[in-house]
Amino acid sequence: MTHNPFSRSLRARLVGATLSTTAIALAALVFLVALRSGQTLSEQAQEISHWSETQLSGRLLSDAKLAAARLQMQREDVERRFATIAKRWDVSTAVFSGNTVAASELMRPALALADLDGVIAFDQNLRALTADRVEADLLAANTAIGRTPLAAALRAIIARNDRERSTGFMMSLRWDGTVAGALAANETGSFVDVFGQPLFDEFGEVIGGLVGYRMLRPREEILTAFNALSGRDVFILAGSRLLSSAGAEMPDATLGVASTSGLQAIVGTEKVARCIPAAQETRLCVAAPLQELEQIKNKVVGIGEASSRSLLTTLCVVAGLTLCLVAIVLLFLSSHITRPLVRITRTVAEVARGNWHVTVPDVRREDEVGDIARAVVVLEHSLAERDQLRDDVFAKNQILTEREAQLQEQNERFDAALNNMSQGLCMYGANGHLKVSNEQFLHIYGIDAEALAPALTHSDVWFLAGLGHLPVRGRGGAQGRVTTATLADGRHIEITVQAMADGGWVETHEDVTTSVIAQARITHLATHDALTGLPNRALLTERLGEAFSEYVEGGRAAAVICIDLDDFKGVNDTLGHPAGDDLLRQVGARLTALSSPGKTVARLGGDEFAIVLSGSDLSDGALRFAEEALTQLRRPFFIADQFVSADASLGIAVSAETDSDGEDLLRRADLALYVAKAEGGRRVRAFEPEMEERQHHRRWIERELRIAIANGQIELHYQPLFALATNTVTGFEALARWRHPERGMISPGEFVPVAEATGLIDALGVFVLRTACAAAMSWPGSLRVAVNISPIQFRDGNIHRIVEEVLQETRLPSQRLELEITESVILSQDQATYQMLTELRRLGVRFSMDDFGTGYSSLSSLNSFRFDKIKLDQSFVRNLLDRDEAAAIVHVVAELGRSLKITTTAEGVETEEQLTRLRASGFSEVQGYLLSRPIPAAEVAGFIISQSHLSAAA
Repeated sequence: MTHNPFSRSLRARLVGATLSTTAIALAALVFLVALRSGQTLSEQAQEISHWSETQLSGRLLSDAKLAAARLQMQREDVERRFATIAKRWDVSTAVFSGNTVAASELMRPALALADLDGVIAFDQNLRALTADRVEADLLAANTAIGRTPLAAALRAIIARNDRERSTGFMMSLRWDGTVAGALAANETGSFVDVFGQPLFDEFGEVIGGLVGYRMLRPREEILTAFNALSGRDVFILAGSRLLSSAGAEMPDATLGVASTSGLQAIVGTEKVARCIPAAQETRLCVAAPLQELEQIKNKVVGIGEASSRSLLTTLCVVAGLTLCLVAIVLLFLSSHITRPLVRITRTVAEVARGNWHVTVPDVRREDEVGDIARAVVVLEHSLAERDQLRDDVFAKNQILTEREAQLQEQNERFDAALNNMSQGLCMYGANGHLKVSNEQFLHIYGIDAEALAPALTHSDVWFLAGLGHLPVRGRGGAQGRVTTATLADGRHIEITVQAMADGGWVETHEDVTTSVIAQARITHLATHDALTGLPNRALLTERLGEAFSEYVEGGRAAAVICIDLDDFKGVNDTLGHPAGDDLLRQVGARLTALSSPGKTVARLGGDEFAIVLSGSDLSDGALRFAEEALTQLRRPFFIADQFVSADASLGIAVSAETDSDGEDLLRRADLALYVAKAEGGRRVRAFEPEMEERQHHRRWIERELRIAIANGQIELHYQPLFALATNTVTGFEALARWRHPERGMISPGEFVPVAEATGLIDALGVFVLRTACAAAMSWPGSLRVAVNISPIQFRDGNIHRIVEEVLQETRLPSQRLELEITESVILSQDQATYQMLTELRRLGVRFSMDDFGTGYSSLSSLNSFRFDKIKLDQSFVRNLLDRDEAAAIVHVVAELGRSLKITTTAEGVETEEQLTRLRASGFSEVQGYLLSRPIPAAEVAGFIISQSHLSAAA
């Protein structure tokens, strides 16, 4: 395409003029910026000098603070080491032994490790006891200590008297004759750091104080190390007097007047310093050479000059880039006029070659170029419509051909789908004759293809399929009917009938044998126990409901027997859970074999079973059946290659008019079982109305006890224990008493078992423990308090933490607390229980075995755990005078206590004769109504004082 030379020349002149004007303007701008930058650097010289001085002052201030911090860290390190010396037991012993030479020899190596110059010890009255030097003037120290601040500081730390939270003191003092005399020191110096710590005896009581001191060195190692690390000279001044320094040698350090930035010139040197105040009107200073100030100033000036050069370079680069950008924009604008015409020309050429779908540019322009573009668009549309008519005729012919092929394919697919269905299919016309069937139908019923002709009626087809015994369904336009047929070979066939619009219908036949069997299995699993195969609680409830309905309608009576295996946990623990599962299966088998077809044996869960009976005379029959069941269960079981004995508790309930449904009957049987278990198990108990009354009373006790614990209705009475050797009180046993607002005092034997069964024993036990420990702290002297701990309280695994928290809260010494536990805690063979007992023993708590002699393993318990005391059960004391066996046991227990060096206590002493026999047998302690009944908490202190007066009079 030929271009216009005139257009090209005009475009060149326009671009050249614009670029020349822009270049001149940019050059003038760069010149002005360079001129102003030079003037700015000259004006800022004074500010740079001041800024440089401020920067150096800030650096020196930071170094001074860091040096001061290191000095403080050194003091704190010396204080910690000194505190370690003071807490050593051998130091306290040596100081208060009176042996000055031994104390001096013991403390001198420790002082060297702690970097101390000397040490002196004082008693509680601030009398000097000993020092690190044998020749120290202790009398002068006694005289001088009162004239120094050390006296008040020592009295303060001695007065705290708390070994666990003991604190000392640290102070810096000017060194003079008074301070030197108070410390019995012979050193010379200017300043000294003094440290103080309390001294305690082996019982944790404060007995005096220990004072150490360290003189300020002319060359402190910590400052020398700081000088080596930072390169700064460091010195400490008192006025103009140099006390200590590190770095360059300075015989004296006279400082000039401080500048606005805090810098001071050091007279006679080329250095400046920055000082901060220190202890006792001293100053800590850090110095730097004046050359460092000049280096900072030159560095800032160099940065400014480099910045100016960089600015000028950037301006030059930006000017060049701006010229290039202007040139590009000018070229773009100049070419924007001719390019649209070129595009239209190319589009017309494409249309001429037969491309009628090319996009026409610039159709939205409002000038002549836009008119040309729109005319080309009209031409394209006319040519495109002609071609579209031709293409439509061709497309319709193609569609007819494709539809014919699709119809053929659909027929083939229908045949394939019909013969590959998982269900058998038969289609019948309105006249009841077979129209279509598939291969799966023939396979399900085993029919030959030749035998199934299209003209057969519905009855004929069902006869061939072996369904002739079923009523004919689906005929006459039945809608969505489903029938399940059972064939002679046991298979289950589901037949679905669906009506068609023309009066015919379609039948589908599906073999659902697997689904029917699976559903039956699911139903069995939902209503039977997976382990034993017996009915579960759900099926038992259903059968019980049926039996109770017969009873309500005037039929036979119903009864329920609840069974719980005794000591099933022991089988699991000793032989393992597989053996326990085997035992449950054999128990279920024996109960099933014992039961007639009309009875239902079910497993309720765990080791609990239930049997539902029905009959005309169940009052005696149910009891006989239960006793026979107990007899059968007592026969040995062969489990894990050995014979295992088992026993059970049984509860019986027979239907009565008071029952509203089967659940009431089951509840009464379960209540009878609970009573059988409570009476020791291994027996049969029939339900009695009194059981329900006792159950209601037990629930009342539980509800009221919960309120009593929350509202503080529980009181503690304390029964004293007397030492037979001295006839003095050795301690008290805390006994819970419940004062109900309506019923008055309720016996512990009535509410403690309920608390243990319901879990309230945890809250009750914590209340008793906390109250007893707090009360013991208010008693005169250091008598012990004994608190009973239930085995249930070991269940949660935190009894040791509770005891530790109570001791910390009440501040009762652990050796004054005695925990009374029964041998059942030891016999549990639980590792967690042993761990808790070990933790309690670590706290220093004493242990007493309560009710000794009533269990079957008391001696084994003594061998398993170390007890401090054994308490003989009061049943032996009660029969002491009447039965020779009881007297022999009393004597044996006393001898056992002497042999094992364990305190022996007899409880329940009520007569003088019993007391005399126990004293003769050699018992250590006694308690009982003869000596004192349990005393209310408010009267214990008076009782202790009166007993102490009686002992003094005796």
